[in-house]
Order: sequence, then structure tokens, then C-alpha cells
Amino acid sequence: MTRALAVLIVGIGVGGIVQSPSAQQATPTKTSSLVGTWTLASDERQAQAGAEWSRIQNPRGLLVYDGVGHALEIVTRAGRAPYAANQPTPAEARATFESYGGFWGGYRIDEQRKQIAYHVEGAVNPNVMGQDLVRSYELQNNRLTVGSVPGATGDGGRRWVWERVPPVENLSPTYRQAVGFWQHVVEQRVNLATGAVISENRRAPSVIVYTPAGYVGVHFVPLNRKRFAADEPTGEEARAALAGYVGYYGALTVYPGMVFHHRLAMLGPSQGDTLKRFVEFAEPEIHIKFPPGQIQGQESTTHVTLKRLSGEADMLGNR
Repeated sequence: MTRALAVLIVGIGVGGIVQSPSAQQATPTKTSSLVGTWTLASDERQAQAGAEWSRIQNPRGLLVYDGVGHALEIVTRAGRAPYAANQPTPAEARATFESYGGFWGGYRIDEQRKQIAYHVEGAVNPNVMGQDLVRSYELQNNRLTVGSVPGATGDGGRRWVWERVPPVENLSPTYRQAVGFWQHVVEQRVNLATGAVISENRRAPSVIVYTPAGYVGVHFVPLNRKRFAADEPTGEEARAALAGYVGYYGALTVYPGMVFHHRLAMLGPSQGDTLKRFVEFAEPEIHIKFPPGQIQGQESTTHVTLKRLSGEADMLGNR
């Protein structure tokens, strides 16, 4: 296994095969100690077992656990070179896979072994979707150290240190309603003048997570992505896997009927920006509407429907 391949695999946390719940059938964990929102403080890699640890410069990331067995992770770094054009070249796509990773799915805690078992529902890397992954963890006060579990290959490992972010004080009623894991159901492009549906799109298991600590995380995964022929993608495979994938995390602002996603890190190495979205709640669903725009000469908007997987009490560990 090449060093680059080892980095790619440990970057998404492949450490072993365990039994864990799917996000569709998540069950409560045995502990609420990890429930909450975490941001990345440090990221270290090891080229091979026994080698010195190498620190990744300017790490960025978001880790979220709720109290009923759902998790989201995004790991990247600042200072990535932007694409030369709107779409990445094969080489740029491969570089994105080496500098941005993450997934969402189910998780369980094994306190005796100090391990976290994940079942991956959606991921940047298509090869790990549907797989079970395991990582070690150590919790000390508000710092959580997570590591890839050593395997039999001798390829070294990776470890992350996360810092807990406290909940926002005095959350508004709308904010409390928005908080939770929301799974993608369907998105439609709608003609504003006639109300006619121009197009409809469904995705592989995908989520938006609104946290009570003021963060948003998104993994919107395209349907029918091909697995890589080998563990390490070619440039063309990497570019195909990124096509249509929407992934980012950022700060969250909530107003009645409206949310703002202030994107801090995106799948594509672009500068941060702010997305304005209109929201309507129809429990157990949330309907998110984009601002109007022109598509093929028609003034239209995008409507995204998501269903609730967890809520405020689950995100705060009160359940």
C-alpha cells in the first residue's frame, strides 16, 4: 500500500469492521459524554507504524454527535489552492480527496474499549459508504482525541484532537426547532410564475445538521456514484466522485422563516461565503427554499425537503 493510499484511508477513518447501527435505524448510545458539537484543534498523521507523527498545518473540521446515534464529520485544512476554473481538473480532484474528507451515519460507543463504531451512510469517498468503521477515543474535559485503530498493514495512523463548543445561550424558538439532524428526501426546481416542477432530484443518503452550538454541516451525496477500482482513485475517478457533491460546514444564523449558512470550509477549495435560505417547518419535515434565480430563461427556485432524524433534546444530550 502506498503512503498516499494510507493517508487517504486513515483520513476517512478506516480502522476495522464492527457491528454498528445504520443512521436509518440509529439507537441510543450508552453514554451522552460525546454528544455535542466539536471543532478540530489538531490533525496528525503517521506514515507507518512506529514513525513520528506529522502535524497537518491549519486544520479545520466539524464533528457532531447527537444522543440517538447519529454522527457527522468533516475534516479539512485552510490554505488549499483554489481550482483554476469552475470544475476541477483530474489532478485538482485528487488533491481535494487528500485535503477534504468526511462522512455521516450511525455510531455507538464502547466505553470499555474506548472505541467509537460508525456505520457510514454518506461519505466523500464512495468506497466507504455502507461500511462499518471503528476509531479509538479519549475524552478529557472538553478535549476529545480520536484515532484510527491500528490494523495489520503497518501503515501507521491518524489522530485528531477536537474541542467542544458550548451551546448558544438563549436559543430562540425558531432556532430550537431547527436544531437536529435532517435527512434529504427530495429537491425540486420550481418555476416561480407557474409553480410547475422543472426538475426533481434525489440523492444517496444525505443530511444537513443544525447544531445548538451555532454550526451547520452538510453532506449532500449524489446517487449512483461509482466505487473506485482501487483504494486510491485515479484523477478521473476523483473528479467523477466529486461531481454533484455538496459538502461544507460553517457558522449558522437563524431568524424566523430564514437561515444563513456562513460557509467556513467547502469541498471545493473556495473562499468562504454566505448562503441565504428560507425555511418552513412541517414536522417531521423541514422545507428549505433557495432565493430565486434564472435557469434556462425561467425564473425559478430550488425547494429541498428533509425529514427529521433528531431534535433539540437529542442534540443537547437531554434524552
